[in-house]
Amino acid sequence: NDNASAQAVRQMASEIAEQVPAFVALKNQIHISPSSGDAAAVRAFATGYEGESASFESLAAAIDELYTADPVEALDSLTAQLDKKQVDAGALRAAVQQLGNAISTRARFTASAAVLAALRDLLEVARKADLRLAIVDAGLAVESSHFVAATELEAALNSSSRHDLAGLLGASVQSAYGVGLLSKRQHNELNAAVAALSTDSLLLPDYRAHIASLALAPVWAERQLAFVFGDGMSKLAGIEPLAALFIQDQLRGSPLFFFASAIEHLQRDANQLAGVTRKLFGDTVSSGLRALNPGLARGVLRDGRKLEIDAFEKDGIYLLPETIAELPPVAGILTAGAGNPLSHVQLLARNLGIPNVSVDQGLLDGLAAHEGETVVLAVSAGGSVQMESFTPAHSDLFATNTGAQKLERIVPDLEKLNLDERRVLDLANLRANDSGRTVGPKAAKLGELKAHYPQAVANGVALPFGIFRELLNRPAADGSGTMYDFIVANYRRLEQLPDDSRASETDRFRQTLFEWIGKQTLDNETVDQLAAVMQSALGEDGSFGVFVRSDTNVEDLPGFTGAGLNLTVPNVVGSKAILSAIPRVWASPFTRRAFAWRQSLMREPEHVYPAVLLLESVNAEKSGVLVTHDIDSGDPEWLSVAVNEGVGGAVDGQSAESLRIHMPSGRVRLLAQATAPIRRQVSLEGGVSKHLSSGSDTVLQPAEIDQLIAFVSELPEKFPAIVDANGEPAPADVEFGFLDGRLRLFQIRPFLDDQLTRTNPYLNALDPAPDALTNIKVNLSEKPQ
Repeated sequence: NDNASAQAVRQMASEIAEQVPAFVALKNQIHISPSSGDAAAVRAFATGYEGESASFESLAAAIDELYTADPVEALDSLTAQLDKKQVDAGALRAAVQQLGNAISTRARFTASAAVLAALRDLLEVARKADLRLAIVDAGLAVESSHFVAATELEAALNSSSRHDLAGLLGASVQSAYGVGLLSKRQHNELNAAVAALSTDSLLLPDYRAHIASLALAPVWAERQLAFVFGDGMSKLAGIEPLAALFIQDQLRGSPLFFFASAIEHLQRDANQLAGVTRKLFGDTVSSGLRALNPGLARGVLRDGRKLEIDAFEKDGIYLLPETIAELPPVAGILTAGAGNPLSHVQLLARNLGIPNVSVDQGLLDGLAAHEGETVVLAVSAGGSVQMESFTPAHSDLFATNTGAQKLERIVPDLEKLNLDERRVLDLANLRANDSGRTVGPKAAKLGELKAHYPQAVANGVALPFGIFRELLNRPAADGSGTMYDFIVANYRRLEQLPDDSRASETDRFRQTLFEWIGKQTLDNETVDQLAAVMQSALGEDGSFGVFVRSDTNVEDLPGFTGAGLNLTVPNVVGSKAILSAIPRVWASPFTRRAFAWRQSLMREPEHVYPAVLLLESVNAEKSGVLVTHDIDSGDPEWLSVAVNEGVGGAVDGQSAESLRIHMPSGRVRLLAQATAPIRRQVSLEGGVSKHLSSGSDTVLQPAEIDQLIAFVSELPEKFPAIVDANGEPAPADVEFGFLDGRLRLFQIRPFLDDQLTRTNPYLNALDPAPDALTNIKVNLSEKPQ
């Protein structure tokens, strides 16, 4: 028979509540605050209920069994097998002895956690099927015993010191590792935070940092479960919607159920000491909200998980799934999960001051109650989060956060622009100062990088702005003159239209422009020239693939990044396919999504000119994004890195390995493991194929980290200064990969925060002055506030 478990008890209670509505309150108690007294409560309910009572007694018996579960028999059976097979299990035997000697509840809790961890380690080396099964059976029995001890300790949390809470969290981390919710790497990372909290006192910033590290445990566990079960959940949810709740149910019946209660005390304490506030509709939230991007927004709260992307509206504050590759203009973002902070969506949101908050599963029901309401979402740079219903009192907050200031974000240098250059260009001959002159920043800055790192940057060719501009001299779609004249006339016409008709007329014009560009072809002279330059730079036709990338004059500007808005066609092989891809890339700045993001942010939108970069395909074993400072603190000694297996890693919102790398020491802080189930690789015949990820705990290896540090260290000496809108030094955002252990470079741009957000007085008032927190000491032997 299966061992009694918290999950089984929860499931039985849920099944009864579906049939007996009056049982819901007791079901909620069993789910949220379980105890051994629940069996008596179930029997008392059954006594007053006139219907069938067999299910009630089954539930009560399961609760009794759970709270009297004794793992001794299962452990004795396992020990006998270990003796018989002469398996070295010293750590397990020591932990089992400690459990047998445990008298107090806390001692049983700690010892059972040690046993679970030892069983996990033993499972890693055991090879015989019967032995592995015995280890799993013993683990299930010990897990139930551990869960019972945790429920008994719940009442002691309010009176525990910070030291004591840290110790309980350490045991919970050990048990979560033991039952498979955390990897060894994550276990070690969290243990370091627990060890730091075992000192006598800490400065408040350090105290907050260690608690923030520990608070990642449930997020990591959720992503691990999604990696293993996500595909199955998605398929089964079409048959039974409750399958979507599988991960929640697993976590609530696991050691992390107690962990969440314990960490909440420390999070509330740290936030209170630091003056950080997190509120949802007037209620203080101690955990479950994490600021990803600062910003201030007013909009209608909507659940974007239920909608197609095309249905999104500019005034929406959308709840999104953890990973999303493309996003149309929105007012704010709530991410159901941690999200990838260096994906194109996140970079664009950060650049434009769009607030983004990660939301734990436990808060989603509360948000759902306000769906369809107009709300205000405020996220400060210091991590304060507030969402509340919009009232007239909020109107003044948005009086200066409108059109005129945002309109100046996209300001291409038209005097620098050279539209007379119409030759196909070899990437090796381009330099950074060609950006915005003949080609866009992708080609120009890659050409600069290639001059300094010739082995790291692939070969390539570029079609300059002038070739696209020449297209616009062709007859317009309506036959009225040139296409350029048609474009200018229509932009001026649209500017004069009333608001109620401008949107539909603008989209009709955009669609005409998009379709016309997509049908254009290169003239014969340019086709011949392209073939010659490609053969010289890349080789014989068909012997190579290229990523065909849009490279406009209105991206990577000091006030606007435009990350991920335009099309890249991956790994195109053969001249015929390349010639077919070029018009699609030319047209991509005029898709509904790209056009909508850009259109309200620039004047004279007729001066949008796409160049095209043809960059030789690199079948990277791993790839990702790095920013040359800590994106949370701004500390230039730390690199922010997100990376996945395969090509195109991290940029489209995949669940990536997220790291902070300390440049002087090489020390690595783990923020998330890569849990994307699929990796992509280029195919010899063209395109990208999908393969299962390895599931490895680690993507970037130490030697590769050393190469990243070396590259970033020398970048300021080799590459022209990277600046923001004010001409001040800005960190770099670099897309990179590794092939055969060697660094490859695919793009470099400035990493831009929204300056309006950073200087917003309302948002700044949510945070205390940083200097005021620096010297505050936290006594860890005291109880939390």
